Amino acid sequence: MTKSGFWIFRLGVKMLILLVNLLFIFLLLLTYLAPSISPDRFFAPAMLGLVYPLLFVINLLFMTFWLVRLKYYFLFSLISLALGWNVMKVNVGLNTKAPDENQAGNIKFLSYNVRLFDQFKWMPGQDYFTRNNIFNFITTESPDIVNFQEFFHGSETYFPTIGPFLESQKTSHYHTDYIKVVGTNKHYGLATFSRFPIVNRGSIRFGNSTSNSGMFTDIVVNRDTVRVFNFHFESIRLSNADYKFVTEFIDPGMHPTSSNSRIILGKFHNAFVKRAEQARIAKEHIAQSPYPVIVSGDFNDTPVSYVYHQISSGLNDAFIESGTGFGSTYAGNIPFIRIDYILHSDQLRAQGYQTHKVSFSDHYPISCDFLLPLQ
Repeated sequence: MTKSGFWIFRLGVKMLILLVNLLFIFLLLLTYLAPSISPDRFFAPAMLGLVYPLLFVINLLFMTFWLVRLKYYFLFSLISLALGWNVMKVNVGLNTKAPDENQAGNIKFLSYNVRLFDQFKWMPGQDYFTRNNIFNFITTESPDIVNFQEFFHGSETYFPTIGPFLESQKTSHYHTDYIKVVGTNKHYGLATFSRFPIVNRGSIRFGNSTSNSGMFTDIVVNRDTVRVFNFHFESIRLSNADYKFVTEFIDPGMHPTSSNSRIILGKFHNAFVKRAEQARIAKEHIAQSPYPVIVSGDFNDTPVSYVYHQISSGLNDAFIESGTGFGSTYAGNIPFIRIDYILHSDQLRAQGYQTHKVSFSDHYPISCDFLLPLQ
């Protein structure tokens, strides 16, 4: 290769790297639209929101690459990352302050998608011990209020959950709301258990779903009343075959079909659109609360999403307020994803947010302490 040919080749490689860099900058900028644009209007940002952490890291690497080579191109990625500062803040907890030990929380709150207590034996080695393991874990944590998603109750003779849990927590206050009942022994839905008195209960139905719902529970703590919302929004419902396809898709030795791609993409689109409508309904109910609110549940969506933006508007995120790290709550095959949340009104203050890495479900439980206004 001649000297001039070598320099042309180097220039071509540099331009190719720059073009790839610009492509990932464009994808990152498109991601920033996800919180404000409903997926039923424009679907691409919602999908990209799922991989925001990856896009962030790739652009960070490009910025470092150009900076080391002393090229001004690093400014392109730097500016794109800076434009998404507010997006980055809801993905990473930056709190280093320890909880104030001199001011104990008035409420210890815990939220957990328990995946029906694994009664269908999805998790190897758990069998029917999962229910007991979850109850023992919660007894150790000793929360005052617990929100369960994907709650299951059978009967007193077939897989009971309500009675044993009430006994383990030494309380009699609870609210269950079943979105699906099969026969007399299978009840599926949501549940809230409290050590404080419950004075009112309500259900929230989503017209576009037969398996997802919300509910609210008014709880009196000392002389204050708090409305606790519990939500489970639409999931993507990927099958084992879908997960296998994704594995094959990233394996260069496999040749998955485009029809599989369309099926999976359709499932994502359907779930995003349904969640958007469910979030708008939930937001209206939250806005109508006459009391300070605690909102928790499995949103099945990341902080870079229309759903999170709708629900968290006007509320505080306990993770951002007192959490650290990525706060990932999904225990499945996709790392670093936060899809379970605890949000609250300004009248409350959260401290000591935790993600508990226990492997009894495909979600991790989350908790925090709430400080109520002084009497």
